Amino acid sequence: MPSPYATLLLSAVLGLPGLGFAATHARQTSGPPRDVAALEKRIDQWLDGYNKGDVAQMMDVFSDDFTDEEQDAPLADKAQVSQAFTGLFTRYDTHIDGVTDEIRVSGDLAFDRGHYVALFTPKAGGTSVTRAGRFLEVWKRDGGVWHVEHIVTLHDPVK
Repeated sequence: MPSPYATLLLSAVLGLPGLGFAATHARQTSGPPRDVAALEKRIDQWLDGYNKGDVAQMMDVFSDDFTDEEQDAPLADKAQVSQAFTGLFTRYDTHIDGVTDEIRVSGDLAFDRGHYVALFTPKAGGTSVTRAGRFLEVWKRDGGVWHVEHIVTLHDPVK
């Protein structure tokens, strides 16, 4: 089974351009439409990176002081999460999709929350694992660019 860090959802999970899914559009939003659209674009960037196994593309969405607070796992920083994803993509073919339920923006701070489903298929063969859950991300705009500063991820029982 993937490590807890590696199943991190980050950036609200919704469809990816070019992969047959709709672009990210939160069901509930508040704040300037331009800011909501910029956050949705960053979310899509992370998802696209995940589904391509591109850790650098994913990590670009996180702030330098990013922290991951994942259920049943110790707090992790950006370097630890990057290492976990690198290991995950080495051992598994992965796919993630989900829904951004809400994005709220106030000044240079924002949050999004949603739910996801991720599929992990061992490259060495074996049974695939599906993991689903919910997440909440805190974003901060720095130099005009939105970055995730903190994520909290809760997992449903493994199927």
